[in-house]
Amino acid sequence: MIVVNFKRYVSGEEAVALAKICKNYGAIACPQLSDLAACVETGAECWTQKYEPRAKGHTGTLLNHSDFRLDFKTIEETMLAIEGMKICVCCKDVEEGIKIAGFDPDWLAFEPPELIGNVEKSVSSEKPEDIQRLVSSVQCPVLVGAGVHSAEDVKIALEMGAAGILVATDVVKAVDPEKELRELVEAFRTTP
Repeated sequence: MIVVNFKRYVSGEEAVALAKICKNYGAIACPQLSDLAACVETGAECWTQKYEPRAKGHTGTLLNHSDFRLDFKTIEETMLAIEGMKICVCCKDVEEGIKIAGFDPDWLAFEPPELIGNVEKSVSSEKPEDIQRLVSSVQCPVLVGAGVHSAEDVKIALEMGAAGILVATDVVKAVDPEKELRELVEAFRTTP
């Protein structure tokens, strides 16, 4: 599973083009709210970057990612308010992830803040033991984000038990987003 968070990096025609790429590679697109309807029209599975109660057409939402951090009470209350859609809650460390897992999200996304946007280091290269510890401590599937930028990062994450990745910078800011996404997808196919 690959989730591509567009953050505020792309909008308009660029967001629609990226949503089409996500669709072609089976990745979930997380555009800005202003681009959601157009991205949904591409046929890509789209999630919102935060809970947007009036949004239409999306099938899931990210909660608590680095641009929209929430306290535990707000996470719990928001999850209780959401019906009929998938929920992926981001956590900054293992302890936060274990606590959030008690709210029963569909996925947790492990994103240490110090590695977000890093193009040299990733959560996979710097904290593989934390990935494994989080995966073994919770019942829901875990995605890995923060600096993921290579097939090796994907391989390590999967070997540590992760169910997939959450990416932004590597794909969204790439000169050739399709090439970057294709390489990450290929890593899933070649990792046992």
